[in-house]
Amino acid sequence: NCYFQTFFSAFPDVDRYFGSQGSFFDVASLPEGSYEVGPPYTEEVLELTARKLLALLHAGASTVLSFVLFVPDWPGAGGLNLLDGPAFAAYRRSRHGGAFVLAKGRDHHYVTGVQFFADAGDNASRRYYTVPHGTRVYVLQTNAGASKWPLTEERERALLHGLRA
Repeated sequence: NCYFQTFFSAFPDVDRYFGSQGSFFDVASLPEGSYEVGPPYTEEVLELTARKLLALLHAGASTVLSFVLFVPDWPGAGGLNLLDGPAFAAYRRSRHGGAFVLAKGRDHHYVTGVQFFADAGDNASRRYYTVPHGTRVYVLQTNAGASKWPLTEERERALLHGLRA
C-alpha cells in the first residue's frame, strides 16, 4: 500500500513510518491536489467513503481538488447509490454522460499486494489479479479541479487501458 510517498491508511499508528498521514476519515480538509481513492470493498466503508468525499468536495469547493475513486460495481450498494445520486452531480465527470467509467469484469487487473514481484519472469503472473466483477471509476472534481485536470477522452481511454495492462 506504500506506492506513493504519502497516503492515508486504516492503521496510521503503524503505517506512519511508511508515510501514512493518518486516517482518511479524520481529515477535515485537503490541500490542492489530485487524489486516488481505493477504499476496502465493504458496503459500510463504501458509504462512509462517499459521505467523506462529498464533505471534502463541499468544503473545498473553491479549491483545486480531484478524486479518482475505484469501487466495485455493486448496483444497489448504499455508497454507490449516493455517488450516482444528485448530491454528487456537480462533481462527477465522465466523457459519456454517465456517473462513472466502468471497467468490465474479467477485463481488468489489480495488483495483488505483491508489488515486489517483477512484471517479467517466473513470478510475473502472481503479481496481478484478474477482477471477476466490474470496477466503477468515478472522477469527482471541484470546478477548479476540472479546469486544471479535465477528463478528456484520451485520459479516460488511458485510464481503462491502464487497468487492463
